[in-house]
Amino acid sequence: MSEIYSTTIIAGMGLVVLISLLAHFLTKKRTHKDFYLVVIVCGFLMFCALYLVVTGLIDIINNNLGNYQTAEGICEIAYFEKSGGRFGSHSSYYNIYIDGLNISADGDKFSYLKEETVTCKVTYLNATDTLVEIQIK
Repeated sequence: MSEIYSTTIIAGMGLVVLISLLAHFLTKKRTHKDFYLVVIVCGFLMFCALYLVVTGLIDIINNNLGNYQTAEGICEIAYFEKSGGRFGSHSSYYNIYIDGLNISADGDKFSYLKEETVTCKVTYLNATDTLVEIQIK
């Protein structure tokens, strides 16, 4: 859940920066040689940041209110590791495929999971498809 908070905050800050950059270019730099390129790129990035902020806020509100979605059926659990980056960061996550849903789970929080195909019941947040709870049967 903490990754939803951090993504929402960073995307919100990026949205504020992009809005101020776009406002600056629209009011002062209309004669700049790359004016249209800056407007198009800023508009696209603003749309992406706005999407991240809205989906993050929806899931934060749903988590605080306890509004979760549930699904039950055959779960295919897959484990993935991400390593690398400039500072050698390392993280892991699980993908749970159930009835056409692709739900992601934090590898540290759900470290007891293993790669397998089992019958399970999952509780997740709808906007970002983040796993809240899993019951393996």
